[in-house]
Amino acid sequence: MKRLILILFVLASIAVKAQYFETGQDPASLKWRQINTENFQLIYPDYYEDQAQVLAQKLEMVYNVGSNSLNHNPSKISVILHTQTVKSNGLVAYAPKRSEFFTTPHQGIYPQDWLEQLALHEFRHVVQTDKLNSELPKIIKIILGEQGTALLFGGYLPWWFIEGDAVVTETALSNYGRGRFPSFLIEHRAQVVDNKRYSYDKAYLGSYKDYVPNHYRLGYFLVGNARDRYGAKIWENTLTTVGKKPFSLTPFNRSLKMQTGLNKVKLYESVFDSLATEWKDENQRFNEPLVKQLSPENKVYTNYIYNHWTDIDELISYKTALNKVPTFVKINKNGTEERLTVPGFIFAESVNFQKEWIVWAEQVPDVRWSHSGRSLIKIFNSKNKSTFSFYPEFKAYAPALSPDLSLLVLVETDFSNNNYLSVYEASTGQFKYRYKTDKNNFFFSPVWKNNDELVCVMLTENGKRLAKINLKNKSHQLLYNEELGDLKHLRISSNILYFISSYSGKNTLYSLNLSDLNIAQLFEPRFDGAYPAISSNGVIALSDYTGNGFRLIKLNEPSTIPVEEIEPGNWELANAMQEQEPGVIDFSTTDSIKYYSEPYSKPKSLLNFHSWAPVFVDPDSYQFLPGASLMSQNKLGTAFTTLGYKWDTSEKTGQFYGKYTYKGWFPVFDFEVTSGKRASQYWLISEYRKDGQVARRDTTLEKFKWNESTLNANMRIPFNLSKGAYFRAFQPEIKYELIHYGADSSTPDEFQEGFYSSLSYRMYYYQLLRKSHQDIYPNFGFTIDGSIRHSPWQSEKMGNLMAGSSNIYLPGIMANHGIRLYAGIQEKERGAMFRFSDAIRFPRGWGKIETENLNTYSFDYALPLINPDLSIGGLTYIRRISATFFADYGKLKGSYSSGETVSIFDIDLSSYGVELLGDVNFLRFYAPIKIGGRVSYLKEIEDFSFDFLISVDFNAL
Repeated sequence: MKRLILILFVLASIAVKAQYFETGQDPASLKWRQINTENFQLIYPDYYEDQAQVLAQKLEMVYNVGSNSLNHNPSKISVILHTQTVKSNGLVAYAPKRSEFFTTPHQGIYPQDWLEQLALHEFRHVVQTDKLNSELPKIIKIILGEQGTALLFGGYLPWWFIEGDAVVTETALSNYGRGRFPSFLIEHRAQVVDNKRYSYDKAYLGSYKDYVPNHYRLGYFLVGNARDRYGAKIWENTLTTVGKKPFSLTPFNRSLKMQTGLNKVKLYESVFDSLATEWKDENQRFNEPLVKQLSPENKVYTNYIYNHWTDIDELISYKTALNKVPTFVKINKNGTEERLTVPGFIFAESVNFQKEWIVWAEQVPDVRWSHSGRSLIKIFNSKNKSTFSFYPEFKAYAPALSPDLSLLVLVETDFSNNNYLSVYEASTGQFKYRYKTDKNNFFFSPVWKNNDELVCVMLTENGKRLAKINLKNKSHQLLYNEELGDLKHLRISSNILYFISSYSGKNTLYSLNLSDLNIAQLFEPRFDGAYPAISSNGVIALSDYTGNGFRLIKLNEPSTIPVEEIEPGNWELANAMQEQEPGVIDFSTTDSIKYYSEPYSKPKSLLNFHSWAPVFVDPDSYQFLPGASLMSQNKLGTAFTTLGYKWDTSEKTGQFYGKYTYKGWFPVFDFEVTSGKRASQYWLISEYRKDGQVARRDTTLEKFKWNESTLNANMRIPFNLSKGAYFRAFQPEIKYELIHYGADSSTPDEFQEGFYSSLSYRMYYYQLLRKSHQDIYPNFGFTIDGSIRHSPWQSEKMGNLMAGSSNIYLPGIMANHGIRLYAGIQEKERGAMFRFSDAIRFPRGWGKIETENLNTYSFDYALPLINPDLSIGGLTYIRRISATFFADYGKLKGSYSSGETVSIFDIDLSSYGVELLGDVNFLRFYAPIKIGGRVSYLKEIEDFSFDFLISVDFNAL
């Protein structure tokens, strides 16, 4: 039992944040319904009834086969459908147990219906978590509830397995999936061939120095090749062992070693050694066509994508890099780059060009609701740098300007997943008309053939197809109705359609003659080709993938090989995985079955207790104390409750605790109550008299207790004002606090009993430029924070406080260096009995003292020192070591009493020093930790102060 408790406490201490995961809230105006099938509860907005009925059938289809290779049929789970978000995503979480689907498709999906993709991938996560839960010793679930499963799932299973197994499943149970997606597979191949195979820790945990493909990609190769080598049951057995042997500390490695003779590091090395040999042999046999590189050489991983020739033969491209914020650039004839503009967060595959104009669609979040948002269409002139923007009616992607610049076509999807090609006036943003197919096909990459006709990629039940759309008579025809794999990046020039296809197993450049509909391969890249640009005189530029990112090349002599002579790609690993499964799911067999549906009551569903613990857990502050706790989070992510009892080890007192947060309305409400004992000490002076004179005086430190109850009520409105390249947020907040102090048998006579209350007001705003991967601070931005605390009813006893502070961020001398300037001003009036705590920073290294006026200023200069990517025995992986040189100054004014004498002080404090921090992963846990120390020189006393620093980035999970 002691071993069990130790393991659970260690896991909880590093993973608590992830277990109470919320993705945000839907608009409060939505009315919800639910469908309950045998294995799923679907919760969805009431207008999504028809789509939910079809999805319910498809989920049941997946249930019958999606769990086959893990040999486990999971228990029923809730699936919440977020239909108004502009994000496209899906997830499965425990504590509380549920799945969430973000139903809007995006331009980067592979050739399969988006909801089918989600059903295949996310259901596999349901099987994984439920299988682990079914194997766990009952004692863990009795002690911790659902969070026990979540803690062990996140603590023991590497993310590459979790996501890799789901990618293998989506690939094996369909004719597509990311395992047949060249852009998904090519990054590891290029990295290994052009650079080298990274260590396991670097390949899994990432790097600041080099680009590292994500754990989805890594996991597909590891999970798939392990199944291919050792059989389909390898991961079933591994999950069984992890569930049944959670106290062995390394059950994942133990199971792998028993089945393969290899732990996870050796498995990675074995798999990628074999892949490296295969990939390098294929690379040596490849005869690369003669090309000219147009983009300059870059020292760090850099991509040039979304390409376009201007009329004067200059090339516009969208440049991304590890050390730079994404930017549109113009590459001149001599190879020099000119920065054009920094856009916001561009939707995938949603940039287009016409003459000197750039048009793109970027995401703008809703000011309050995370599960909402809008598409912003921006039109930018690369010559005079002018910009026009407008909001279309629905979620919109892939804009394209007509040849005469008068019209703009968009791919639009409404809240009910109706898919359109919509036309707007380019000069005003005014809506003109829409086109929708009878089968509600989804569209990709539209380009104008003329002012009345478009060519695009259309998603059909048989995959992606090239189609011509006649907007005048609202009709379409397929240009080529044979399988060409993934199709994207369309361009038209002189009645020739250029496009990228994965038909050969690589993303390769093809052309289709719009007169005779003949298709030919023009260029086969070494790894991956993308985003063709065709000049007015027929010169072709292309993004060509290498181990250092997408470079820009110009084709000297394009080939013309008829598509009939091209051998189709052979997805060997995907096919091998498919043979291990019962078969491909035929989603076209959905019938007219209609499940019973009913309203889903938000008021009745506010409480959903899912976890508990024999310790006090506060997920908001990541605090663990002796005691007990009970946690609730409703399925819509709007109501959060924590109940418990906590024991303060320093005071040796206990308090009952309750907190309730409601996020379902525009303001967010927090209510917090505590009740129990508190303890402190006081100096007791005892006098002994003899003959009327003091003969002896003893001073002793006496402990005492009192009863304390508190009520905090807080209202805040978290406005999200992010737009363009800047993150922006504004949060006004008001808080009421009521405290009751009651005497105990040990309480001194002078103790003041009664009720005391205060009001606090706060306004916080920030505007920060998005950072590159290697930046420590944003290059530009600022924060403003102002607060007032007082007690209008008990001002003499409580005092008051006014404070304001600001940070300003500026670029440093070199790339990825950063400057932060801080200023804080505070005035505080001490009450007769109480005082408010400080709201601004104190000079670093100094202990705090009570002040009436406090002004502080600081200067920080942060820079990366080294990116070692150093692994120490699997215990520690160091990605980056950085330094921050600082100088702090504070001016303090106040008073203190010494007997009946009141003394005034006015002092200056300053400190100078350096903070050294390492970005570290311990025990291969995926969330990185910043750990290090601070050395401060305290000028006024000519002494040094040392501090230990640590923080955990749970956002990485």
